[in-house]
Amino acid sequence: MSPSRELQLSVTARSPLAEIFVIDDQFALVDRSIGDLDCRVSPGVYKVKAKLADATYERLILLDEDTSLDVSGELVMGSAVPISPAGSISPEGPISPEGPISPTVPAGPAGSAPEPSLRGDELPHEQSTRSITGLDSAQILLMTRADTQSSEAPALPAAISLHQLDGTTIAALDPADEPDTGGRAQTIDVDPGAYLVRRRDRMGDVIEQSVYAVAGWQTQLFAIEASGDDATIGSSRVSVLMAQHRFTPNDPELPLVEAARTALADERKVASDALVELLEETDNPMLGLFGAHLMLISRDAQLTQREDAGAGRLSERAIAAPVEFDQSRFDLIVDRLAAVLGSEHPDILALSTQRSDQDVRALQPISAPPMLWRSWVLLIAASNHAPELVPISVWQQTVHVLPLRPFFLWSPADQDTELTRTWAQDIANSLSARAPEPQAEVFWGDAGSQLASSAPALDEEARRRVSEELLMPRAAIDRLADGDRL
Repeated sequence: MSPSRELQLSVTARSPLAEIFVIDDQFALVDRSIGDLDCRVSPGVYKVKAKLADATYERLILLDEDTSLDVSGELVMGSAVPISPAGSISPEGPISPEGPISPTVPAGPAGSAPEPSLRGDELPHEQSTRSITGLDSAQILLMTRADTQSSEAPALPAAISLHQLDGTTIAALDPADEPDTGGRAQTIDVDPGAYLVRRRDRMGDVIEQSVYAVAGWQTQLFAIEASGDDATIGSSRVSVLMAQHRFTPNDPELPLVEAARTALADERKVASDALVELLEETDNPMLGLFGAHLMLISRDAQLTQREDAGAGRLSERAIAAPVEFDQSRFDLIVDRLAAVLGSEHPDILALSTQRSDQDVRALQPISAPPMLWRSWVLLIAASNHAPELVPISVWQQTVHVLPLRPFFLWSPADQDTELTRTWAQDIANSLSARAPEPQAEVFWGDAGSQLASSAPALDEEARRRVSEELLMPRAAIDRLADGDRL
C-alpha cells in the first residue's frame, strides 16, 4: 500500500502576533504557528483557527488539493484607539476624515481649557505630525469616548482626569457636563515624570493608573466605554500609546502595538523570532514594553514545558508554541527601552530585574507605580531580595488592586472602605496561617491603609510566599510580621 500523499496548506494572517491552529477531524492539533502558517498534511477535513488580539476566526475546510487561505480580513480587532479604517483595527466608533485637531493646553487646575465635546462622527482623524517641540517638554493626551457602533444601549463616556502623584488635579474631562454618545479629548503640556490618571464610569466606579511623561514624547491614553445596560468595573477598554508627534490615526504601527497590548493582557505565547526582530528595530516605547514582557511569558512557558517533559507530564502529541527566548536579545531590548524612557522608569526597573547578571539590590527604588501589571509582579518578586526596591508608600497607593490587565490598575485608597477592611483581614489571615501563635492582629489606621500587626516572626520562605501571593512588597511584609505599624 502506497503512503498517503501530503498536501500543502498555507494560511496568511499578515501579523507577526497572529496565532494559527490546524485541527483534524479527531479534534487533535496538527500544527500551529505564530504569523503565517505553512504545513503539509494528509487530505481530509480540518478546522483552521486564527486568533489576533480579541478577534477569532474559524473555518472548516475539505483539503483535497494544495490550499492557500488569507484570513487577515477576518481578524478585525477592537481598540480604544480611534485608528484609521485603513488599518486592521475597528475603532469602535465612526471617524470623520475631517476631524478637529486637539489644541494643546498648559498643565493647570481642573477645567483648564478642554477642547470642545467630540461626537462619535467627529473624532480626530488627521492631526499635525510635527515633533513635540523642546528637549525638556512633554505632553499627555487624554481621550474618552463611548462605543457608538453597538446596537445596544449607548454608554456615556467615562469621566477622566489627570493628577499629580499627591492627588492634585491637573486636568479633568467629564462628558456628563455635555451628555451625548461622543467623547472628549485634551492635550496637556507637562513636566517629564509620573502622573496618575483617574477614570469614573457611569456607575460611579473609580479606577486609577499611572502614566509617564517623557521629554520629547507625547503619552496618549484612550478610554472607550462599552455599550449595554450591564456595567461592570471592567467594561471600559483602555490603551496607552507614546509618540514623538501628535496622535496619528493612520500610523501603520498602531495595529501591531494594539495587538501586542491585547496579547499581553491574555498572556499569549507569541514572542516569535519575527516579533523579537521588530522589537530590536522599533523606536516605539509601548511596543517595546509589551514585547519585552511577551518575551518573558515565552521564557516561562519554555521552562514549564521542560519541567513537564522531564516529569513525564507532557503528551507525546503536544505541539508547543513556536517561541524561543534569547537572554542576550532581551537584555539589548531592555537597554534600548532604558535609553528612551530612562533607567529610573518603574517599568524599566521591573524588566531590569530579569536582565542577565543583574543585582537587584543595585537598582534604585521606584518612586511611583509602574504602568503594567506584570511589571508590578516582577517588582514584588524582586523586593524579596531587595526590600527597599518597592517602598511602602508607593504600595499604599495601590492596595485595592484590580484584576484588569495588561495595565496595573487599582481603586484609589480613599474608595470603598469595606473592601479595604476585607483586604486587611486577608493579610492577617495569611500571616496567621503561616506562623505559630500568637495570631496576627491587624489594626485599622485613620488613613485607610495603615496597619499594625502582632504577628510572630515568619521564616524567609513564608514571607516570600505571602509577598508574592498578595502582591505586597517585602518591606511591608517584614514590618507587619515584626509587629510594627505601617
